Amino acid sequence: MLEFPPIMDLCVIHVVESLEPQAGSVAVSLGGLSAALGERGIESDAITLDRNRTVFGVGRSTPFEPRTAARIVQDAAVVHLHGWGGQLSRSMAGAARKLGKPYVISPLGGLCQGPHNIQRRRDRLRMFLSGNRLIREAAAVTVLNAAEERAVRDSGLNDEVRVLPYGLRFSDYEAKDHADGDLPAALDGRCLLLLGPIHPAEGLVPLMKAFAEIGTEADGWHMVLAGRQVGQWRKMLEAAIRRKGGADRVLFASAPDVMIQRAWLARASALATPSLHQRCPVSTLQAMAAGVAVIASDRVAPDGLENAICVCHPTWRDLADALRRVFQLSDEDREAFARKARDAGRLLLDWSVLANQYVELYKSIA
Repeated sequence: MLEFPPIMDLCVIHVVESLEPQAGSVAVSLGGLSAALGERGIESDAITLDRNRTVFGVGRSTPFEPRTAARIVQDAAVVHLHGWGGQLSRSMAGAARKLGKPYVISPLGGLCQGPHNIQRRRDRLRMFLSGNRLIREAAAVTVLNAAEERAVRDSGLNDEVRVLPYGLRFSDYEAKDHADGDLPAALDGRCLLLLGPIHPAEGLVPLMKAFAEIGTEADGWHMVLAGRQVGQWRKMLEAAIRRKGGADRVLFASAPDVMIQRAWLARASALATPSLHQRCPVSTLQAMAAGVAVIASDRVAPDGLENAICVCHPTWRDLADALRRVFQLSDEDREAFARKARDAGRLLLDWSVLANQYVELYKSIA
């Protein structure tokens, strides 16, 4: 592992809309980054829309106030925006640009278009008038994988595009002290788990169609959709499942913190992240760290793991093929497949290794 001497007086301000560690949230990953940067002598603070002053790793977090944005940025060497498109990210990028502070945009899919990420006319106009300039003047735009890199480069908004994945502290998932007693009663059979918001953008519809279409090959399996509710989507999905007669094989649940997420992972035989859009693959990372076999769409799968997890396009036919490949494995073979992913993830995506790439980026632009 590369060693970096402490970088005195280098403070990175991380900008993230929420630090609540809901299933699928980038906040689940960021605490590990803050701690790893602290071990390398870099101070990490955060500004967020949360009002409860959530603790951010080894640093501190501050709720966003427009009048204090400039003061906060003034003390930073680098501003790192995790996510793009909301008021917070634009405000903080604008403050950094005005003060001449280098800032990094990690859009987390915010610059990619898709069936559930279509900009309205007024949003396109606002981006043309102000947002595009902020993107162009960023010191770097970092992307999750090659798929997002192609989309961002094609936009031509910034020439400094780098693949910089997110990581996890894999050691946090070695212990078995999960809160299983806080979960609903388990359904019979093996569990296919989804950890993330209940929203069609997560690929829930094609996955459920794929699960139904493979018929008897899914015998002995059930699905758990664990995550926060978004609008009325859960009610609509539940109604559709009842009409199809699958209510006894699909369970909806919450997963508001990491301990509950780890408890669900302890029950899971496989995890699916069939997202239709690019986003932080935190649930994929959690499953890998917990030793759970993973099916991931190519929108969210980290690069370099094609032989360690099952990667596919997020269409129901491709997802059906992926489900068959995983469901047909014996328990022993599926566990071996998961161990392979955990070992690969530790080498590539554990913060103890991956944080060095962030240090290199911050040093190069500070």
